[in-house]
Amino acid sequence: MSNSKSKLDEFIGMMKNATESFPLNEAKETGMDGVYVFKGTDCGQYPAVYEPAIVIMVQGKKIARVDNRSFDLSVGRFTLIFLPMALEVEVVEASVEEPLIMLALKMDLGRIANILMKMDKVSPIANHGSSAAPSGMYSEPLTDEILDTMIRILKMGKNPLQMEVLGDAMLDELYFHLICSDSSGSMHKLLHHRGEIPQISRAITHIYENIDEVVSVNKLAQIVNMSPSGFRKTFREVMHMPPLQYAKSIKLDRAQLFIRQGLNASEAGYKVGYNSPAQFSREYKRHFGYTPSETGLQLT
Repeated sequence: MSNSKSKLDEFIGMMKNATESFPLNEAKETGMDGVYVFKGTDCGQYPAVYEPAIVIMVQGKKIARVDNRSFDLSVGRFTLIFLPMALEVEVVEASVEEPLIMLALKMDLGRIANILMKMDKVSPIANHGSSAAPSGMYSEPLTDEILDTMIRILKMGKNPLQMEVLGDAMLDELYFHLICSDSSGSMHKLLHHRGEIPQISRAITHIYENIDEVVSVNKLAQIVNMSPSGFRKTFREVMHMPPLQYAKSIKLDRAQLFIRQGLNASEAGYKVGYNSPAQFSREYKRHFGYTPSETGLQLT
């Protein structure tokens, strides 16, 4: 079910008013835990790692690309990201007069799993959605039910007492409507351990927790009890890129953060598993389009 223009306009108007005083070109945490707003004025293309979240575009437009897939982050849609995704992001609509406004809710997989368990008790869900390979990211149109819940959450945000008492119930309602709008069945495949997403999630966790180590496909495959060839195929289906390319993107993204926090290039490279400063600088420039020394110091 798609959204009605009146509901969407009401939601956009409330978000614009709520974020009018927010700073430009940085993410700001709202009054709700795990809910952020980003306002940006610059168009352009850049590599980025998007952490698990529910993303709703309020104004402007982004296109996220990986491999041969494109994800439409535009007004009237929500994007659900299950796993940390290494993407090429293009901002195509943003300006000083009309900045891009993006709302992001940190993904609470435990909450979703709990709601799915309750739903299954009433009406067991089997083979939900399409038979296509599960993906770590998907985009769907916003429904009136999602918009109505978001509008009530925004109104409730002005009342700390209501937020404290009713906030969890409202988030449960939001996740319920997101689950119901999931035509691909990705949530069920992920959280009911059907399909391959849980295995890939374990491999990604290993990469993150051992960011300073050299990545081995054979070791990752062993961790998730798959053959190396099967692991490569499944990883690409879910994450839309080969595992070694994904690991490199995660390492370089983390290195950029270290540099912005004040480490020099050699230190940052070493902390993400590069023993050769020259190799690190080459791959960093190839990935970001500029050298580590050109990154500049910007505390995050």
